Amino acid sequence: MMVVFDPGVRHRIMVCVTPQKSCKRLIEKGSARAKEMDGQFVVIYVNNKKNLNRELKEHKILLELFELAKDFGGRVSILTGENVYDTLADFARENKITHIIVGKSLRSAFEIQRHGEVINPLINAVEKMDITVEII
Repeated sequence: MMVVFDPGVRHRIMVCVTPQKSCKRLIEKGSARAKEMDGQFVVIYVNNKKNLNRELKEHKILLELFELAKDFGGRVSILTGENVYDTLADFARENKITHIIVGKSLRSAFEIQRHGEVINPLINAVEKMDITVEII
């Protein structure tokens, strides 16, 4: 699960994406933040067991997002875990992430209640690690 950052890099930005074209803005923000802070960024996608059989369209979107990240000089990592926010928090801890960028959920309140939320549990999981979480 380890992504290798340059050892001297102090600011490590983690951009969390899902297979949605709107996530391009998150990658752009992560790249800009890395430049502002003289840091590096990584784009992360968590594939949980429910997501293993994604449609071809979603795979294509993920590939486009990963290519965009690489074009901006970022790294890409696909993680596997049943609990998305725990998987992200573990990655952040292991990689000494200093800044997390996530997108505000576009799901309805019903969908969030039914499938769970990621952002608030992620914030709670990393608050003691001195990581800034930016919601775009």
